[in-house]
Amino acid sequence: MPPRYPAPTIETKAGEWRKVEILLDGGSVSRLWIVDRDMRIGAAVLKPAGIAGVGTDRKHRKRGLALRVLERSIQLMHEEEYDASFLYGIQDFYRRVGFATCFAQHGFSVDTRKAEAVRSPLRTRLITQADFGQVRSLYERQNRDRTGSVVRQRRWKDFVMGSGFGVSHATVVVYKPGARKRVLGYVHYDNVDDRCRAAEVGGQGDAVIGAIMRYLGERSVLLRRERVSFSCPNDHPVAVYARRLGYQDETRYERNAGAMGRSLHLPRFLTALIPELERLWPAEAPSRLVIRCGDEAATLLRRKEKVSVSTRSSGHGLQIVDTGVMMQLVMGYRDVDDAESGVSGSARELDLARALFPLRVGHMWWPYRF
Repeated sequence: MPPRYPAPTIETKAGEWRKVEILLDGGSVSRLWIVDRDMRIGAAVLKPAGIAGVGTDRKHRKRGLALRVLERSIQLMHEEEYDASFLYGIQDFYRRVGFATCFAQHGFSVDTRKAEAVRSPLRTRLITQADFGQVRSLYERQNRDRTGSVVRQRRWKDFVMGSGFGVSHATVVVYKPGARKRVLGYVHYDNVDDRCRAAEVGGQGDAVIGAIMRYLGERSVLLRRERVSFSCPNDHPVAVYARRLGYQDETRYERNAGAMGRSLHLPRFLTALIPELERLWPAEAPSRLVIRCGDEAATLLRRKEKVSVSTRSSGHGLQIVDTGVMMQLVMGYRDVDDAESGVSGSARELDLARALFPLRVGHMWWPYRF
C-alpha cells in the first residue's frame, strides 16, 4: 500500500520566498518555491509569482504529488493577490494547471575571430561593488519597454547566476580611459571553460558594444572556443551591432514547455495592464471590451484616454479559452488570428484585441530566471 500523503504545507521566508511542500515522516517528498518578481509588459508592471524548483523524490513519483503542490501554490497565489504566475517548465506537464508557453528562448552567436577583431577606444575591467548602482541604471533604461524583463530594484547588489542554475559567473564593465569609475556598459557571462556565453549585456553605441565584443572574443580565444554566444533577443542593440559581423540566430520556440505563464485573477490582471492598454487603445476604437477567459469575465472601459476595469459584464464579448492563452496574447507570443488560439468575438472586438495584444519580442535575462 502506498503511504497516505498529507496536504501540502507552506513555509515562508519573509520578503524572499514561500516553500510549498508535502511532508512525510518529517521529510519533504515533493516541493516547490514561490519567488517574487516585478515584470514588465510594455509600459505596465505586473506582480507575478515565479515558480521554481518543482520536484518530487524519485520513490514518490507518479502519484500526483507535484500536481497537488502546484494546485495549492496557485490557491496561495490567489490568496496573496498576485496578478499572474510564470515558470520554466518541462514538456506537457504544466498545461494541466493553466500554463502556456509565452515567450521564446532568445540567443545568437558570433564567430570568435570576428569578435576578437573588433576595435574600440573603450576599456573593460571587472565589476566592483561600487558599480552596481550604475549597472542597475543602465539595465533599467535599456529594459524599460522590454516585455518579460524583470524590474531591478534599488536594493539590488549582485547577479545570482549565469546562463543556468549553479553556473559560475563573472561581470566586466566598460569605461573610458581617464574616467574609470563611470560605467558605460557591462556584460555578465558564464565563468566556465567549456563555452563563452553572455547571460546579460547592457549598453549601446558602437564603442561600448565593440568593447564588449572584443572582450568576449579574446576570452573565447583563450578558451579555444569557435563562437561567442549571447542569451539575448535579436532586436537588442548588441544583436543589431552583431549583424555587421554575421551571426547565427539560436532562438527556440517551444511547445508546452520552457518559459510558461498564466493569468490568475482576470480583473486584477487587466488592472495591472492599464498603463499598456492606455498606450495601445486606438482613438477610433470602441470604448468598451468585455473579456471572458474560462469562467472569469471583466470589462475594459475607456473614457477620455483613461482605461478602467469593471467586474460587471454583459454580452458575448471576446472569448479567450483559458489563462494560458490569455498570457500568450498579453505577452505578444501569439495573436488573436492564430488558428490554434481559440480566440473568438465580433469583428469589432477582434479588431480592438489585435491593437491591444500585438505580437512582440519578450525576454527575461538569465540572472532573473527561476
